[in-house]
Amino acid sequence: MDNSPIINAFKQMQVPLMIIGVEGEILHCNNSTHQLFGYDSNDLIGRNVTDILPTTSVAKLNAHIKPPAIDASINGLIGRSRRGDAISLMVQATAWNDDEHGLQHSLIFKNATEDAKVDSLAERELIRANNALKGAQIGVFEYDSITDTVIVSDIWRDLLELAPSDTTDVQVEWRERLHPEDIEAAQEPTRICLEGISERASCEYRLRTKDGSRWRWIRASTTVDLKDPDGKVTRIVGSMTDITPQKEAENDLRRSVAQFRSAFDNATVGKAIIGLDGSFLDANAALCEFLGYSEEDLLKTNFQTLTHPDDLDADLYKLDLLKAGSIPAYQIEKRYIRADGAVVWGLLSVGMVKDAEGKPDHFISQIADVTEQNQLREMRSEFVTTVSHELRTPLTSVLGALSLLSSFDDEPFSDDVQRLIYIAQQNGKRLHALVNDILDFEKFSARQNLLVLSKHRIVGLLEEAVLANMVTAQKFGVRYDIGFQESAVTGYVDPIRFQQVMTNLLTNAAKFADKDSAIEISVKSHPKEVRISITNQGDGIPDTFKDQIFKPFSQAENSATRSRGGTGLGLNISKQIVEQTGGTIGFDSTQDGKTTFWFTVPVDKPN
Repeated sequence: MDNSPIINAFKQMQVPLMIIGVEGEILHCNNSTHQLFGYDSNDLIGRNVTDILPTTSVAKLNAHIKPPAIDASINGLIGRSRRGDAISLMVQATAWNDDEHGLQHSLIFKNATEDAKVDSLAERELIRANNALKGAQIGVFEYDSITDTVIVSDIWRDLLELAPSDTTDVQVEWRERLHPEDIEAAQEPTRICLEGISERASCEYRLRTKDGSRWRWIRASTTVDLKDPDGKVTRIVGSMTDITPQKEAENDLRRSVAQFRSAFDNATVGKAIIGLDGSFLDANAALCEFLGYSEEDLLKTNFQTLTHPDDLDADLYKLDLLKAGSIPAYQIEKRYIRADGAVVWGLLSVGMVKDAEGKPDHFISQIADVTEQNQLREMRSEFVTTVSHELRTPLTSVLGALSLLSSFDDEPFSDDVQRLIYIAQQNGKRLHALVNDILDFEKFSARQNLLVLSKHRIVGLLEEAVLANMVTAQKFGVRYDIGFQESAVTGYVDPIRFQQVMTNLLTNAAKFADKDSAIEISVKSHPKEVRISITNQGDGIPDTFKDQIFKPFSQAENSATRSRGGTGLGLNISKQIVEQTGGTIGFDSTQDGKTTFWFTVPVDKPN
């Protein structure tokens, strides 16, 4: 009621006004009304209108309105102020039926003693009130059961698309336009009121447009208005409103809900609706099968209970970020404990649904079974690790033997033999580096490497890295230059793995730099991180390769790149080291051949 166009219009008026309910209770009135009758703000709300007007009931007040009119001007009323003083009043009364509260009246008061200027203002406000009634587009009708006649308002005729000059029998027209399936429902409110079952009734039905092109939805309400001395209902008043837009919205929503329900229930991956406390509010068949529970049993538990203890903290941390609005959604792999005690792997994707006020309401989760993929990944990792270890032991012996042979001076080998020994040594070293890289790659991929972070002066570590890679620089005919503009800056690193990252980046920079050029190493401090950059001038990174550069075993497809050697694992290992120690890594490459690889280390120790 408070949101209707009529009430909104009334609230803007500067003249005394009020709205009264079925029993005469005062529902709304403005400050001007309180001032007119000498009451404090809101003191009149809830009182009966008979406290201030000389009338004994709402029916007496309503008798001034002669159908088909819905309003009337009442002159000569003598109201009573709070102190009991008489107030000469003119009242404009307007009646209408509210779907929820029944027959109501709006009263606009004018103090009969006010000057003409105030009278003029009241008239203008009255016009606004009448316009508001029209703007509400509520058709009003009155049915006389004695004469079986109906009187309708202009808006009622408008809803039936009947011109003022149209002499069509409105009852016949209305009945012919009713949807065949809704005839009984449309006539039910009138029957209920006439038979005395209830004072008020309402219904919804479909009404065909005049051109027959479509159906409109109508909401109708009826109220008993008059009875004879024997209590028989002789007059009914009612209202009619076009609710087609609301019905269309309801139907669209219903279809949308049905589509979601079908997609949810029939999805081949597990789906669930999770409460803020972690309880399962709904789950589909795929999730029940994955976790080994019936739907009834699953809805009695929560995701915390079903999550493997070792994976719970990581999930809860992400969930807290989601609830705080720090992230829009998240995805993690974690282990679940089935009803039979078996441990399975699931790829969990979680999104949050908010309520109308923007507060977290519940979560939508999707869980894909990745148990087999994880088992295969573990088998592959074990296989690669086993093969690599089996290769490294004999390879170390072979390299030792070759090194011993190359050191013999007493009986030098022929040039051909020495060349073969040298080739064998170089290939052995490359194979040894490959085995080491594969082992590192597998350990970092499985997060099995222990990283020990401590605070270090970054420039000191860079100087160590440059000294350790001087042979590489000489091999490719380049030099390393360190910028010392921020020599005192510190960060948290694992010093051994930091040197591994620097060696990979410095070696790459040297391989692809122009001969006799300088590779620039710079350090820049930021509030939460330190950024280390390695820049060279030479062969740029092809556009087709930029998306793959940090992927394992990736190398640009050209003969020049292949001739420089490498396993294709260095940058991937560097990325894993940097990210697992709390930093980020990336690169920038321009068309003129200038390439910068950079990575960051945290200023504060990561959690």
